[in-house]
Formats: sequence, structure tokens, C-alpha cells
Amino acid sequence: MEHMRTGDAKISGSGTIAGGFYRDVSISGSGKIDGDINALEVNVSGSAYFRGNVASESVQVSGSGKFGGHIDTGMCKFSGSGQVDGHLHARSLSTSGSLSCREGVRAEEVRISGSLATSGDVEAETFRTSGGFRIEGLLNASNIEVNMHGRCYVREIGGDRVEVRIAPLNVFWQMIVRVLNLVGIGSKLGLKSEVIEATDVKVEWTESRVVRGQRVWIGPGCDIELVEYTETAYVDENARVREVRQISR
Repeated sequence: MEHMRTGDAKISGSGTIAGGFYRDVSISGSGKIDGDINALEVNVSGSAYFRGNVASESVQVSGSGKFGGHIDTGMCKFSGSGQVDGHLHARSLSTSGSLSCREGVRAEEVRISGSLATSGDVEAETFRTSGGFRIEGLLNASNIEVNMHGRCYVREIGGDRVEVRIAPLNVFWQMIVRVLNLVGIGSKLGLKSEVIEATDVKVEWTESRVVRGQRVWIGPGCDIELVEYTETAYVDENARVREVRQISR
């Protein structure tokens, strides 16, 4: 039986909302939410602290949002700052601000133009970023596109298609990295990962212990210990690769 929703909950100054079932939750001032929230929409344009879990069709934060529990939602958007102490599960996640999520992220689509940090894993169908990220666990997605503006880290990457490059519009950063690459430290400003494994891999300015795939393309600025491939492998003359090995399927 579906729970009855009690109406809208709104804070435009300072206040506290009890946990419960609502239609819309809107905070444009400074608010605290005691207990779990189940709502159609959650909007934060001020500062909010959710002590419990949040279940909603959409969560949008353009101010500052701290979530003491989990978020389970359809559409999730951060354009301010967000901290999630639990997991974040969404159909689509986008952040143009700063988002940290302690227990990991699971979404069909993840778009980052700000920053994302998590101690857990990130699972998605599509992962696209033109910002920065630090993922202590596994990044697993069918399609991964990384356009770097600065240093990125992920312990391990797995997917069908992985492409890592410098953001094409960041010409000034491109010039700096190209110069630093001449003295062997260009990859220190790019992506760092222990293992990258996918069907198709194309990476630039990447530091990794192992890169493995059917078709592997290693571009300039890379520092790779081992490349393993089953079909084709290309290594740019401005990349450092210690060993290239063809393996059977």
C-alpha cells in the first residue's frame, strides 16, 4: 500500500523538517531534516543537512547539501557542493560543483564538469567527465570518456570503451603538459590508475601499471609498465611503455 504524502515541506529561512513522506521538499535558507525523507522532488538552493536517507524522483542541489545517509533517486544534480555519507544511486547524475560520496555511486549515466570523490566504486552505463575525480575503488562503465582539466585518479577501470584525453578546449593546459612531457613528467598531471581494461582503450597522459584490451592505443605523455592486447596495439613515440605483450583470447 502506498504511503500517504502529507504535502510540501518548505524552508525559506531557518528551520527543521521531520522525516516522512512529502510531495516536494524545498530549502532556500538553512534547514535540517531529521529522519528519512521520501518525496517526489527535493530542491536545495540554500544549505541543508539531511540526517537520514533520501528517496525521491529528483534531487537538485545548487547550494550546499550534506546527506548523512543514502540517496536513491531518478535524477540527481549538484551545481553547488554535496557530501553523501552513504551510497548514491540514481538514473542520471550530473555535477558541475563539488561532490563527495563515501560509499560509491551507481547510475545509468554520470556526467562531471566539476569534481567527484568517492572511497567506493562507480558503476554506470556511461561515464563522461570534463572535470576532475578521485575514485578509490573501481570505475566500471560500458562507455568511459575522460577529458582532463587536471589530475585524476581511479584505482581500476573496466569497460567496453575507454577514452582518456586532455580536454580539447583547455589549450593552455595542453601546452604546459606537452612541455612537461618532454622532461618525462607529463603523465603526472593526467590520469593515474593501477589497471585499465576494456575492449577498446585509447589513452593520453596516463600513468598506469597495466593497460589491457583487444585494441589498445597509447598516446603521448603516457607512462605504462605493461600493455597487453589481443588484436592491435599502437604506442606513440612520445609515450613511455616498458613492455608490450600480445596475449591469446
